[in-house]
Order: sequence, then structure tokens, then C-alpha cells
Amino acid sequence: LGVATPLKLRVGEMGDQGPSWLGRLSDTYNMLWKIVIRPPRDLYSPEELGPVKFRLGKRVYERRDLQLRSSRGVLECSHFLPAKPQEVRRPCVVYLHGNCSSRLEAFDALPVLLPRDLTVFCLDLSGSGRSDGEFISLGHHEQRDLKVVLQHLRSLDTVSTIGLWGRSMGATTSILRAAEDHGLAACVLDSAFRDLRSVAEELVTRGRFPVPQFLLNWALEMVRSEVSTRAGFDPLKLMPINSASEAVCPALFGVAADDTFVLPHHTQDLHDAWAGERTLRVFNGGHNGVRPTWFLEEAAEFLVERMRTRSVFKDDITPGRRFAACSGAQDKDEDDDGDGPPRLVSPLTERLQLDADSAAGPTSPPDNVSEKTIKHRQQLALDLTRLGFGHEAAAQATHHGTTLEKCLSWILRQPGDEFARIETGKPGTCEASEAGVRQNGQRTSSMASSASTQLQRKQATMEVASSPPRRRGNPAGKLSEQLLYLGFDEDQSILASKRCLTMDAAMDFMAQEQVSVHL
Repeated sequence: LGVATPLKLRVGEMGDQGPSWLGRLSDTYNMLWKIVIRPPRDLYSPEELGPVKFRLGKRVYERRDLQLRSSRGVLECSHFLPAKPQEVRRPCVVYLHGNCSSRLEAFDALPVLLPRDLTVFCLDLSGSGRSDGEFISLGHHEQRDLKVVLQHLRSLDTVSTIGLWGRSMGATTSILRAAEDHGLAACVLDSAFRDLRSVAEELVTRGRFPVPQFLLNWALEMVRSEVSTRAGFDPLKLMPINSASEAVCPALFGVAADDTFVLPHHTQDLHDAWAGERTLRVFNGGHNGVRPTWFLEEAAEFLVERMRTRSVFKDDITPGRRFAACSGAQDKDEDDDGDGPPRLVSPLTERLQLDADSAAGPTSPPDNVSEKTIKHRQQLALDLTRLGFGHEAAAQATHHGTTLEKCLSWILRQPGDEFARIETGKPGTCEASEAGVRQNGQRTSSMASSASTQLQRKQATMEVASSPPRRRGNPAGKLSEQLLYLGFDEDQSILASKRCLTMDAAMDFMAQEQVSVHL
């Protein structure tokens, strides 16, 4: 008792000046268990799934929504397949999203998978999106959800072989299931972790969370107890590295060399431990960044080759085409009526179109858009990329402006600076491509200078004065409210929401700024 009283007085005295180290440790503890099992949930409306039927290239596809039941409740699922399927069995790719995401993440993979005559199945894993479940488990319970999905697909007469494409939590889920299910044809595994303890220790060691090193083991045990009580699994026993040695299907591993959240060595270790055929690809983009087009194309082709090889081995040949865009009778437009269903539009489809345009030259224009308009947009996009803007920004801007000035104006009006980022000195920019500048004359050069000036002004307006931390927020609200819920200061949350378009990108931004968490 003689020791306890002075301690209480000392903690109380520090309250007027700022939180005590005990308070900060408690805040970090709450932050850690929430990141493990209850990060902000990606809630969306059914309308955001888009039209049931859509066009990709010259083919028409449809989305069939369905519900499956797992041990933790109802799973909301979607199956993408040709609107006029032939009486054949096709390979199916199951796409598995990350921990703060949902089945909407799969939409960026559709443009590289569907044209290769693969069907795509995606779902909100339990605890994510619109599916049941209060907490996620970074793969432990999710692999049971995946088992339910695989049982469903194998009961269909329209599915032959099955492959998996997972990212982050989805990649870990794929590894855990592949170790037990040797009937899978192939896996694409993007940014998985080898074991959760290593991830936590590395985040603390590199200053991502303010935990004194000598208290690390104690903090992990506290988080372990909290997660076990709330979500029903032991996070420190979540070790995909042990499962990798039991998995025998071919696997393509992908990792960003600049991933600062789950360090690249995790993917290397998993690759080395994999029991089957294995391939490793390295790129840039961070843990949650956009993957390069070449990797997406290679991943899709990897799945096609391995899944069809498995089909032949099983004497279950699927005669579908390699590419839907090849010439031939099957490539005729599959519209059901005069206007036809809308085309699939996503950042990836725009980037793929730009890449194809630059590689193959002019293509036949789509319906209701003249060839002259297509060429004009291609030229505008080329001018924007020479100025240093990314393919995604350039593609979208050409749909909002008919001149270079209007396209630049649209980019600069967008929230955050994800679109309005000029990378000087990069090949293809105005600084590195003098020929491109000469081609457009002084007008392009002055626009680049004007764009940079406006960007500086725009970024200056994003500086937000610091304010005391607030214990509020909404995990299902706007990005800034989700960040407040996680424990970031209000000024930090506002700044991140202006600079970033997604929660994953905001978390990376917070990490780069080395901000503290207060709950």
C-alpha cells in the first residue's frame, strides 16, 4: 500500500500535462487487437456491385449473386461468368480479398481473368463486407469460409478446375486451405505473412506502434488473450509458414519490394517453404498499392496454364478460348438488344486499354464512340502521361475533358493527391522526354509548370493544424471517421482522408508519417 499511493499521485499529476506511459500502452494495446480482428469494415451498398450484366471487350458477362452458409453465418457471394455460356465446364478462380476490403476488390482482376475464359467467384469473407460475423481472423476462420465455397463450386456442372487468387489476408487464407486441399489447381499469393507474431514484432521494432521493447512480449500476450476471448482463435499460433510445406499445387508469389507493413522476407520464406512448383515476382507499390499490369497479366496466364493442365490431366478438357478478343465467329458482339449491357469500367480496365493502345496502335472504336474521339482521348492520355501523371489518372481525365487544360483542371479538383501527383525525372514525363515536350511545343511545357504550381498550392491547403485527440469515430463511416475510430488524431485523420482514397492507403500514409495512436 505504501508503494501504490505515490504511484497514483504521480499518474494523476501527469494527467494535466498529457497521457501517462501506462495510458499510451493501453491505447496501443487497444489499437493492436482492433487491427488484428476488427479493422474498419468495408461496407457498401448493393448498387455498388454494378449492373448484373456488363460488357468486357465484345463479350457479355453476368454476375450471379448468391448466399452460402458457413460456421459463422451467411456469406455474400458473386459468380461472374459468360451471359451465354456454352454447355462446357470452365475453370473457376476464387478471388479472396484483404483484411479491410470486400468482394469489390475482385473487380480489378475481372479484366484479366474473364477474357481468358475463366469464371470468377468472389465473396465477402466472414466479418468483412456484407457477410455475417463480428470479427475477422486473418485467415483462421476465413479458410473455413473458403472450404464452403469450394464445396459449392465442386457441386456445379459448370466448373472444372479451381484456382485461388488471394491478397494479404486472402493470400494467407489460400495457403491454409491449399495445405489441406490438394485438389486445387493453382494459387496466386500476393503479400502473405509467414506468422503473425513476426509481423507484430517487426511493426513495433520499426516504430509503427509505441510499445517499449522490454514490454513487447507482455503486450503480445495481452493482445493474444483479448483476441482469443473475442474472436475464438490464438493469433500467435497463426503460422502459414507451417502450412506452406504441406501445399503441393503450383503457386505464383508476388511481393512489393517497398512493402513496409508486411516485410518482403515473409513472401520469400513462404516461397522457399512451398512444397509444390513455385515462382516469385517482385514489383513496387507497397502492401496496398496498385499492382503493375504486367504482374496481373502474368498471374492470369499462370492460372490459365496450370488450371487447364490440371483439366487435361483429369480428362476434363475445357475447350474455351485463350483470349476472348481473338478473331473468329465466336468473337461477334453478344448484345441481347440494341443498346446492350454497359461496359465494365474500372481503373484497371482503363490502364489495360492504355497499355494495349500504346503497344498495338489504334483499335476499333466501341459503340456510340467515334474513332476520332477514341484517337483524341488516346492523344490526351499520352500528353498527360508525358507530363508525369499516372495511367489511371490520365485515362479517367480524358472522360471529363476534351482539352488538355480541362483534363488538368479535372485532375487538380480531385480530393487528395493520388491522381494529382507528378513524378519528375521518370521515363515518359516531360522532364525525361524532351521529344514529347517539343512535339507539343511551349504550351505543354508551360502547362507542366502550371500544374506543378497548382499542386503545390493544393498540397499547402491540406496542412491541418494539430488538435487534441478525440475518442470518437465510426468504423462504418467516412474514411476520416474510420481513422478516428482506430485512434488517430482528428487532424491526422482529416489529412489522410484528403491524401488517400482507401483505408489501406491511409494506413500506409500514417505509417510513413510515423504518427502516434491515441484511443
